[in-house]
Amino acid sequence: MVTNITFIEKCSILFLVTIMPKVLDDEQIYRAVIQTVSENGYTGATTKQMAAAADVSEVTLFRKYGNKEQLVKASISFIIGQADLKSASQYSGNVQADLTRLVKTFHDIADEYGEFFSIMIFELQRHLDLLDLVDEPMDMFMALMGLITRYQEEGILVKEHPMIAWVSLVSPILIAFNMNKVVPDFELQIGDIDNHVTNFLAGRLNKSSKSSR
Repeated sequence: MVTNITFIEKCSILFLVTIMPKVLDDEQIYRAVIQTVSENGYTGATTKQMAAAADVSEVTLFRKYGNKEQLVKASISFIIGQADLKSASQYSGNVQADLTRLVKTFHDIADEYGEFFSIMIFELQRHLDLLDLVDEPMDMFMALMGLITRYQEEGILVKEHPMIAWVSLVSPILIAFNMNKVVPDFELQIGDIDNHVTNFLAGRLNKSSKSSR
C-alpha cells in the first residue's frame, strides 16, 4: 500500500477536486428550497439564499433548475413523490384501511412540510400568478377526494359533498400541526389517527350496507 504522496501529486489532486464539477443532489437542492421558503416566505426567499442553503452556486441552480418558481414547483413535486401520494389514493376495497393510510400520509406531510405549505397557501392568496405551482398538488387532492367519492358511490359511505367529508377527515391533522407550533408538547400520535378514522366512519358508514369492509 502506497502511503507517501509527493507534493506534485498532492497539487494535482487538489487541482482536480477544484475544477471538477460538483455532482448535484436533487434532494439536497429541494430540501434547501423548502427550508429557505419556510424561513423567509416565497416572496422573501431568493435563489441566492437557496443556493447557499444547498451549498451550490446560484448560477448552477439557474442552469439546471431554472428560476425560483420552477425550483419551488420541482420541490413540491419532490414532496408528492416522496410521500407517495399516488399510492395513498389507491382503492383497495377496505374503506378503513384506505382512509387510515390516507390520513397517515397527510399527517407525515404536515409533520415534515407543514410550515412550507402553510406559507405557500398564504402567499398564493396574494400572488394569483403563482397558481400553477399547485397544479400537481390539486391533481393529487382530487385523486384523494376521488377515493371518498368511490366509497360513497358504492354505498359504503353516506352521500355528502366529498369536500365536507375530506375536511372532516383531515382537519384534525391541520389543527394538531398549528397547535404544535404554539404548544410544542402537543402531538397527534398514530394511535389517535386510527381512532379518528374509526370515529369518522362511525358517523358515515351507510347503515343500509351489509358490510363496512
